[in-house]
Amino acid sequence: MSTTHLSRAGQVLRLLLEAPAPRSGQEMGQLLGCSRAAVGKAVEALRAQGFVIEARSNAGYHLVSQPEAPLPARLEALLPAGSLGLPLLHFMEIDSTNLEARRRAEAGAPHGACLVAEYQSAGRGRLDRRWTAPAGSCLLFSLLLRPELGLTEVFSLTNLMAVALCRAIEGRCGLKPAIKWPNDVFLDGVKLAGILTEFTCRAERLDHVVVGVGLNINLSLQELSQLPAPAASLLAASGQTWDRAPLLAAILQEASALYDLLLAGGREELTAEYNRRCWLQGRRVEVQQGDQVLAGRVLGVAGDGALILEQGPGQRCLIRHGDVHVLSIGH
Repeated sequence: MSTTHLSRAGQVLRLLLEAPAPRSGQEMGQLLGCSRAAVGKAVEALRAQGFVIEARSNAGYHLVSQPEAPLPARLEALLPAGSLGLPLLHFMEIDSTNLEARRRAEAGAPHGACLVAEYQSAGRGRLDRRWTAPAGSCLLFSLLLRPELGLTEVFSLTNLMAVALCRAIEGRCGLKPAIKWPNDVFLDGVKLAGILTEFTCRAERLDHVVVGVGLNINLSLQELSQLPAPAASLLAASGQTWDRAPLLAAILQEASALYDLLLAGGREELTAEYNRRCWLQGRRVEVQQGDQVLAGRVLGVAGDGALILEQGPGQRCLIRHGDVHVLSIGH
């Protein structure tokens, strides 16, 4: 990632976050290679977005508070060089971050770009199911990837994001989510997040991939009860509200590390971690594939993302698509 993805506002915010004391415009200008006036304009731009920044006489600028929203400057200040997620585009309302990411991918948007929205008017899940959430209550984002991978590797990118979500939620929130194949993250047995991966390919190679995520953050128990299906949220599970920007930054950093691992030939390591976090492991399930229903015990997930189903002693099959319904826990 080049620093051209960092706005001047993001650079100034990073310096303010790093500083234990107020920082002068002259000092920040020297560090950034720009004028003090340019720093002042960046400070005014941050204030216009809701950042409270005091100017202290003979001391400099001091960051007092930040808006809660995952704004570009906040992510630019939190993400290290080379991380996925930059450039970051923020929308108050959009039809769907996945749809917009696909449109921008066709127009040449770069690898690693991330689109995040406060509200989606046409949010979608797998099989074109609706994804609904009150404005500002969730993390709704899509990550654009341009991987040098074959078409059969695309499921690894869904798996990668599921593991990244679990790692980040564990690290920042102290909760223990699990992955429900093929594209959900569960907490305490109900859905916390969904992942929708869409792609285009040329000659059996992936051209671009959009990995979309909807993660329930600050939904109350009352709001969860009004959803069409049982769901969890970080607020309901922990009893506290969460700042979405640091959590998004943590997810993107975990995704970056796992993406690098995958491209370096670490698919087996990624699959092993996925299986350690697999909510379906050992459970008896039914898998609906059109008019066909397959039943058996889940043994885990294969390297290509397929579900390994044991239908009987020595009888195994690989499931690459379908709806899974849990019957019981077996061993």
